[in-house]
Amino acid sequence: MIDIETLTRLKTMRLSGMAEYFENFTETTGTGQITGPEMVKQAVDWEYERRRNSKLHRLRRQAGLAQPGADLADILHMPGRTVDTELIAGLAVGSYLVKNQDVILQGPTGAGKSYVACALGNKACQQYRRVLYLPAAELFDRITIAERTDEKKRCFDALVKVELLIIDDWFLTTPTRQQIQQLHTLIDRRHQRASTIYCTQLPPEQWHDRMDEKILADAIVDRITTNAHATVLKCDDSMRKHFNQLD
Repeated sequence: MIDIETLTRLKTMRLSGMAEYFENFTETTGTGQITGPEMVKQAVDWEYERRRNSKLHRLRRQAGLAQPGADLADILHMPGRTVDTELIAGLAVGSYLVKNQDVILQGPTGAGKSYVACALGNKACQQYRRVLYLPAAELFDRITIAERTDEKKRCFDALVKVELLIIDDWFLTTPTRQQIQQLHTLIDRRHQRASTIYCTQLPPEQWHDRMDEKILADAIVDRITTNAHATVLKCDDSMRKHFNQLD
């Protein structure tokens, strides 16, 4: 058994997983004697898994998903719902993240856009990628506050570093000219550097109508649509109604 001083040193070095392993260690495994190398391997594996689990928990917490328990299996097998299962299953693998591609989830209220986006966000977290979920209004508020406090560069730098940004309620309301400029800056900086999921009720061809700045509108729509996987979600009943029935 490892002595207390060694356990304390392991914890001081932030190797609490290894310390926990040795605290729970018994000298025999089954009927066989465990060797020194095997013991070291098990201790390292224990520490490795502890760190992976800790990182996953941190990524999920920082993602701020509106539906943290969202699972693609729920919507792919839900009756009364039209989903491009092949596309969604492909997105779940995460190759679009490797290629820095975007995703457009279009559909009416209650079709499950936010749910699918959060489920994809969960998948990305499981692949140890940085994810951030923001409704469009909250995104604009965050950038506007940063501009007023001279933190604009830091704000955009942080948003660019997010490997998967999920923007919900995309073009739910008509953006102001200031917000259009903010969008252009954000999308231009993230283009081909990171992935974004857009949850929207409007097809991309109607996005121009929501923006007064036509030149910026062209640039925004072009950067998104030329590098995006797009799908339309349809449903007989609202996702909210479905999950309320399960409560």
